[in-house]
Amino acid sequence: MGKVLQVRVWATTYDEDDVLREWPRLHRLAWPDDDAVYVAKQGVVELIDTLVDAHRFADWSDEVKELTGERLQQLAGLRKELDEALADWDPARANKLTDAIEDALSGLEKVLPKA
Repeated sequence: MGKVLQVRVWATTYDEDDVLREWPRLHRLAWPDDDAVYVAKQGVVELIDTLVDAHRFADWSDEVKELTGERLQQLAGLRKELDEALADWDPARANKLTDAIEDALSGLEKVLPKA
C-alpha cells in the first residue's frame, strides 16, 4: 500500500432510496417523517446503527420493542462481523455477511406492524 494512494475495502449503500423501498417500516422507525432531523447518510449500515440506538432511546411502543429486540441484537452482531471481515480484507466473508444482513432486515420488516 502506498503512502498517499491507499487501498480500502468497505461496504456502502449505492442508492439510499433502495433502503426505503426494501424496508419502509424499518426506515420510518429509524427516521420518522415527523422528526425532520438532518441525517447525512441513510444507508444499510446507518439503518442498523440508528435502529439499535432507537430501540434503547426512542419512544417506541412496547410491542415494537418486543418484536425488534432480539433481531436488532442479531443485526448489530452481523454488522460487527462485517466490519471485522472488511478490516481483515476478506471480501468473500463480507459478501456473505451483506446477504445475511439484508435477509435479517427483511425478516424484521415482515414482523413489524403494518400501521
